[in-house]
Amino acid sequence: MPSTNKVYVITGANRGIGLGLTQKLLQRPNVTVIASVRNTEAAASLRAETENTTVGENSIVHIIELDFSSAVSPEKISQVLAESTASITHIDVLICNAAFIPPLTPAVSTSAEDLRTSFEVNAIAPLLLFQALWPYLKNSSAPQYVAVSSAVGSIAAQEPFPGGSYGASKAALNWLTRAIHLQHESDGLIAFSLHPGWVQTRAGYYSVKQWDYPGEPPLTIEESVTGSLQVIDTATRENTSGKLVAYNGDVVAW
Repeated sequence: MPSTNKVYVITGANRGIGLGLTQKLLQRPNVTVIASVRNTEAAASLRAETENTTVGENSIVHIIELDFSSAVSPEKISQVLAESTASITHIDVLICNAAFIPPLTPAVSTSAEDLRTSFEVNAIAPLLLFQALWPYLKNSSAPQYVAVSSAVGSIAAQEPFPGGSYGASKAALNWLTRAIHLQHESDGLIAFSLHPGWVQTRAGYYSVKQWDYPGEPPLTIEESVTGSLQVIDTATRENTSGKLVAYNGDVVAW
């Protein structure tokens, strides 16, 4: 990997938005994508998808396996990264995209089990990942931490549709992202939550069924990914960091 490459880490990279981000970034020149997937089956799927992607000059993907369904220690994450990508000395953009979406039940019927699993994957895993990769991010001249969240996690803009434990876990993710932003001002870190929109992914169609919505999610993966990368590419500490920003640049109330 050329030392001048811009390095991205993307979790949940084998399908949906994560795959779209991986493919779109690999089309750029001088990019390294470290793509995290849950298991060997997901790794094989992603490898097949990237082989069919037109890759930009000097760009490369490293696929690593990390299962965030239970807490993975920062030490373990660092070990896996070092073993798989020994040449990596810095990370420019960490995109925490992997997520778990349980039944979108009303609060009165949301289970403790779903809450625990949702918080494990959607809030705890991104924090542990940030802790593990912060030494690499510090080596970037313009480090970014991007937590892929959802408007379903907004407290102020909460809609009457039930969000189950998913909404609560995304609200926790947003809180932690805001904390990371406030606590790393002197480091110049850009840290924000990203609402990718209601997208035509497996999770998006699952929401359609859960809410009895008479249609399909309004956004294609291409539309969401293109907008999201525009937000990431133009993000600044002053205008973006510490906020929940939609794929189209709109700021969503916490």
